[in-house]
Amino acid sequence: MPVRAPPAGAVPAPAAPAAPAGFEPPAPPPRPQINVAERYGEIATIRILAMIFMFIAASLSILHSILSVGGVQALSIVGIVLTVLGIVCGFLAIINQKNRKMNNLTTIGAVAFLIAGAAARPPLLALGTLSLGSADFILALMFAIFFLLFLEYTHGVRRFWEIGEMAIEKNLREFDFGHVLRQYIVMGFVWLGVIIGITMAVVAIQYGFVSLLPDQLGRSAEMNSVYGLAIAEGLMFAIVAVVVIIIMSVLRGDFTSMKAPVRAAAPTGPAMPGAQVYVPGRSPQQTGLSSTAPPPRAQ
Repeated sequence: MPVRAPPAGAVPAPAAPAAPAGFEPPAPPPRPQINVAERYGEIATIRILAMIFMFIAASLSILHSILSVGGVQALSIVGIVLTVLGIVCGFLAIINQKNRKMNNLTTIGAVAFLIAGAAARPPLLALGTLSLGSADFILALMFAIFFLLFLEYTHGVRRFWEIGEMAIEKNLREFDFGHVLRQYIVMGFVWLGVIIGITMAVVAIQYGFVSLLPDQLGRSAEMNSVYGLAIAEGLMFAIVAVVVIIIMSVLRGDFTSMKAPVRAAAPTGPAMPGAQVYVPGRSPQQTGLSSTAPPPRAQ
């Protein structure tokens, strides 16, 4: 595109001064490091709880791996090594909150290694021949509970760390973040009971299927595997959904506040003298009008 020449008599705009050779613009100031754990001590408590749950889950996994093979053997050693790697990754995921990418990678590594360590054992017996009070079942159940709590509290540390940084940077004095953290810690133990109840319900439903159904179906590989667990979970959550719907409907008053039929209110004013309502099909009555006049319009 051709450049138009300035009109005659116009003063050209001054050119920007050229930067001297070797000059570099100053770098932006580094972002100040914010230690959220010092401002909110409850985050340190969540960190400690996440580590406790992780070590309990790892200890149960190692103990179960040793008991399942009858001592320290090659398979149990593999499980112990994988569990130790999961502990290292989980510790880094809980401590490191400033590097988001590294935090995500170590969290994924902790989950993968802990699950792999728990799976490094011989296959268990079918649920139909396994007692609910046996050591294998109790150790597996406790590992699942504390493993889920470790995941929840590890994610909670990351989530609340970011919220705490925002609260400190924007100087949100009216935001009672400490109350939110304390409530989260308390609700964690409430969810512990919920997790135990849901797990026991699912296992009990599947165990009931295995015990009550004919042997050809009850002891089949499908019923004693993930397919049986999926059926038990679907049935349990369907029952829970029905119960929740009934409870919420009662609390809202859907069953008690039935709408009464709307009726027209009777006139309450004084009656007009000589007024009459025309009724079709009846003889005309005294209305003050001529007998030959058409009847009043029915409303």
